[in-house]
Amino acid sequence: MSSHREKILCISSEKLFHLGKWNGLQTENLDKYLKLLNEQSEFRVRDELEDDDSYKQVIAQVILRYKDKYFLHRQVNRSEDRLNSLCPLALGGHTEEFDMKEGEDILDVALERELHEEVELKSKILKKKLLGLMYIEDENPVNRVHVGLFYVYDLDGIDVHIREEGLEDIGFVSLDYLKTNKETLTFWSRVIIYHL
Repeated sequence: MSSHREKILCISSEKLFHLGKWNGLQTENLDKYLKLLNEQSEFRVRDELEDDDSYKQVIAQVILRYKDKYFLHRQVNRSEDRLNSLCPLALGGHTEEFDMKEGEDILDVALERELHEEVELKSKILKKKLLGLMYIEDENPVNRVHVGLFYVYDLDGIDVHIREEGLEDIGFVSLDYLKTNKETLTFWSRVIIYHL
């Protein structure tokens, strides 16, 4: 297993769920949750968080949409081998200390950085929308230690290509395609397709 000594953004489960625990996509009180994440999150060493479900690692994710099609890719060789060969609908990842910029929202900064690390995006972003916060509590150890913020970016075209090693393009697909091929998707993606 590779060593991850970098510090990443996380929040204690107690703080995150003080309004009550949910399972799936939380679409209510989003302003409250964003405020909570901005004010109550902290940085901890990633290695120490991977098996500690008293903390949730904060993952900012974005789904790229053109009209009624969604950009899909496959993970072929990633550091998180528990997710290899599955297809994420969203792009994104951990929020790190270097994402802190004076006067800017750290989650926005992390999201933009991750997006541009993972894909070459030549189409223009027309609209950005926060869909909700994802948390799944099941027997999967990856799900129990992460909370995801899911955004949808509407684009003016389909000029998007994977840039990062370990990922490969599938391209823009319909919602029907996603539902039919649900088993090939990552766990969060299997839930999010019913909220698009």
